[in-house]
Amino acid sequence: MERRELFRRAIAGTVGAAAGSLVPAAAAATAHHSIKQFAEGHDASKELARADWKPVFLDAHQDDTLVALADLIIPDTDTPGAKKALVNRFIDRLLAAETMDTRRAFLASLAFVDGECIERYRAPFVELPAATQVEFLKFLAYPHSLVTWIDNRSEYPGHAHFRNLKGWISRTYYGSEIGQKELGFTGNVFHGDFPGCAHPEKSHS
Repeated sequence: MERRELFRRAIAGTVGAAAGSLVPAAAAATAHHSIKQFAEGHDASKELARADWKPVFLDAHQDDTLVALADLIIPDTDTPGAKKALVNRFIDRLLAAETMDTRRAFLASLAFVDGECIERYRAPFVELPAATQVEFLKFLAYPHSLVTWIDNRSEYPGHAHFRNLKGWISRTYYGSEIGQKELGFTGNVFHGDFPGCAHPEKSHS
């Protein structure tokens, strides 16, 4: 089974709750009270697809790094990947409403990626060849299996930073319209009548 399919199955059962936890209660309450400011039928997600879109929280380099990471973690296959799902733009909007601690943790993970790449390859992540980017991400994900043996992955900060970024990217992707369709959502909220059991009454023990 391909890694993408394993990834999809692993997150299918938890994406709803996980995606909801991205937005703090205070931000959700604020959004609830301000929803009347939008016209009926307004789709805020379309703002993220604008050609002139710019991040409101991340800077340009951080956004480019996030795009590159997301595209490698969930690439295009027979279905669209994280880049086409505009994962970076959704994450930028979510971070703008997040707590300071959550923001710091996310930025620390991005900064770690660049810092390690500069130390190892003398260039930030986005400037590395694609093959080197993949090699580096494999090292972060499986540090015990490559050149540097690490008995306990939790002792290597790169693994925790990778998990943090992968968590944000995967939850946001599978919370998007594209990701929901990959999980099997058809857009139908209501279903027809269920016929019920077809066996005769009292025929069950």
